[in-house]
Amino acid sequence: MSKIDEILAKQKALAEELETAKLEERETVLKDIKAKIKMFDFKATDFKGLLKSRVTQKQVDEFLAKKAADAKKAAAPKKPAK
Repeated sequence: MSKIDEILAKQKALAEELETAKLEERETVLKDIKAKIKMFDFKATDFKGLLKSRVTQKQVDEFLAKKAADAKKAAAPKKPAK
């Protein structure tokens, strides 16, 4: 096994270990966050724009690329049927 293969195997094992640790700690972290939200009287509007609902630049770029491709397709001359 080459050094690269060993490193890739370690990387894969660490990625799996990371996912397991996240799953194990998720519930504890969520309880802590909920307690702090109650303690400081945060409202949903306090988090507006910070959560997953925000559109990323990647999503904007993908949308614009698709729109440009559709426009190019629509502008292409159609071949007459024989």
